[in-house]
Amino acid sequence: MGQRLYNTLVLACVMVVALCAATPAFGASRRYTLQTMKRVFDYAASVDTTGVGRMKTYAYVKYDIRTNKRNGILLVIPTMFAVANGGDREHVGETYSRVDNANPDNFSATRLLERSTIPYEMRTMPTVLKFLTPFIYDEMLIDGRIVSPFHYRNRRFYRYRITVFSPGVALISFRPRLNNTKLVRGWARVETKTGRVIDTAFDGEYDMVRFHLAVTMGEEGRMSLFPRDCTLNSRFLFMGNDITAEYTGVYGLPNIISDTITNRRDTALINRIRPLPLTSHEQYVFDRYYARRNRAAADSVSTKNRKGILGSRMWYALARNMVQRTNQKFGSRDQGHFRVSPLLNPLYFSYSSQRGLTYRLDVRGNYYFSNNQMLETRFKLGYAFKQKQFYFDFPFTFYINRKHDAYIRTEWASGRHITNSEVVDAIKHERGDSIDWDKLNLKYFRDHMFRLSAHYDPKPQWGLEAGILAHKRTAIDRSAFDMAGRPAKYMSVAPIFELVYRPMGYYGPIFTADYERSIRGFLGSNLAYERVEIDGQYKHELSALSSLQMRVGTGFYIHKGKDSYFLDYTNFREENIPGGWNDDWACSFELLNSGWYNASEYYVRANVAYESPLLLLSWLPIAGRLVEKERLYVNALSVRHLHPYIEYGYGFTCRAFSLAAFLGQRNWRLDGFTVRLGFELFRHW
Repeated sequence: MGQRLYNTLVLACVMVVALCAATPAFGASRRYTLQTMKRVFDYAASVDTTGVGRMKTYAYVKYDIRTNKRNGILLVIPTMFAVANGGDREHVGETYSRVDNANPDNFSATRLLERSTIPYEMRTMPTVLKFLTPFIYDEMLIDGRIVSPFHYRNRRFYRYRITVFSPGVALISFRPRLNNTKLVRGWARVETKTGRVIDTAFDGEYDMVRFHLAVTMGEEGRMSLFPRDCTLNSRFLFMGNDITAEYTGVYGLPNIISDTITNRRDTALINRIRPLPLTSHEQYVFDRYYARRNRAAADSVSTKNRKGILGSRMWYALARNMVQRTNQKFGSRDQGHFRVSPLLNPLYFSYSSQRGLTYRLDVRGNYYFSNNQMLETRFKLGYAFKQKQFYFDFPFTFYINRKHDAYIRTEWASGRHITNSEVVDAIKHERGDSIDWDKLNLKYFRDHMFRLSAHYDPKPQWGLEAGILAHKRTAIDRSAFDMAGRPAKYMSVAPIFELVYRPMGYYGPIFTADYERSIRGFLGSNLAYERVEIDGQYKHELSALSSLQMRVGTGFYIHKGKDSYFLDYTNFREENIPGGWNDDWACSFELLNSGWYNASEYYVRANVAYESPLLLLSWLPIAGRLVEKERLYVNALSVRHLHPYIEYGYGFTCRAFSLAAFLGQRNWRLDGFTVRLGFELFRHW
């Protein structure tokens, strides 16, 4: 709190001095304002950044977290379990990290030393730490979340006022044109000759965290593009919980110790590299923590107490993994990593009228053998309560040569429901009216899929893939097929080939051409078909978190056997576990009945989604402050009997949830309306 008072006093003194020498920002001095702001906007481009991508510096951060109020709800918030469950209401800590490739596009930090008084030295509120690494000259100020007032493209979101501070130095005060969590307000001292920001301070609120950040920038060259030191004061308020935290970071430190440290909690090394002394209060909290830990270690000598401590730790770890995300590195050099989403977190639910309430679990893992070879796996599980159905998708990839995107991948997926009326039509034609068809459930099948493929990119513009794809469709109501005297399982095994074309390399549009042919009798296949699909996708990033997501494609069957009832496309199907786009609903059909995905020998599709942080609702006086992103959707489709099918949608995201509404049009007539809901609380925590 002392640091916050100090920052407030400094700000007050700066404003007083500035007002005494005030120069009107508009009117007669409008030209002066425009020229100064132009220099600020152009400053980053004027600096020689040769070698920035190979920079390696070191950073030190210390923090103090105070729990003012808490209740049981704090237990289910990711990364807050230790604070919610521990006895102490104040925790301190410090870290020393190596910063590699310090630029906004490729920033990474590796912790070399750390210690804290948080139980089991768990990391808490990591999302707040990202506020300590602002890139003020980049379009996005903090971790792709806040729109920077110092970037030329963002000038339409802010109002600026410039006053003379001292000879050669001007004071810029900025405030947002509308009240929104994506924008900040504050001030900056700049050199009028060059436009270099000397220091700045601003206030904002994002993801239920109110913050005040004071930044002093580097003084010359490429280091002037990065912070020299930062002080962050934050406050987290949520349903009766009140937590304040103060962080102090120092950057650009020289290499004092070796990067290969065996004991990351070596107190002697931390004392050696610490650029800022601990306050007497911080030292007191550390001493109290170590005294308590030493007493607990002494008590654990007896077998009885040791068993009690081990049992307590086991239950603590189990409860923690139930309600918060698990991140863990392994291996002698931390070359392995896995991440598990919370098992019982109610915030991971979504809702749609078709599948009802859906719960999802996501597990990811990877292991690096070298910079060019790695294993990667992911397990996505979902359960739709309305359909009473589990879905899962389990890809496993071994990268042989990452430079050429050469890999071998297996994928196993199951649970997807598909419908097929051709099976019913064939049985009716064969059996006539001897059976009451209305009482039999013959249309619905459960799809089990296995795919084995190998991929290689000879150049960034081209990619080749070959493999084999197997589908087993099993009737959900097997008894109905037994009554009708028909098989309840249908199997297809098909060699697959794919050609990928990227006209702009890896950072542009992607076009694919897929060929697939199932051969009757090949590895147990009882279906025969030949299919071609062509698909194009592109995410075009616009300014200030705006983007245009586009997809267009077509598919058709060249050959289809007599008993090959299933028309199952790769690029045109119902996504039970969506992913890959900026949100779950972009470039997909939300109202289309599942039967239409398998009802035509051809399809032509086009999907467009436009996303912007400040579009329509953001300009409303009260509710607009909390709207973080807005989206417009248009989806068009042409298949047999649908000429055309069109969906129009609008959605928005706020701190708590995402909401979207879709209106369908079939053959130019209204064909339904639906609302989609997804929870967003603590998604980035």
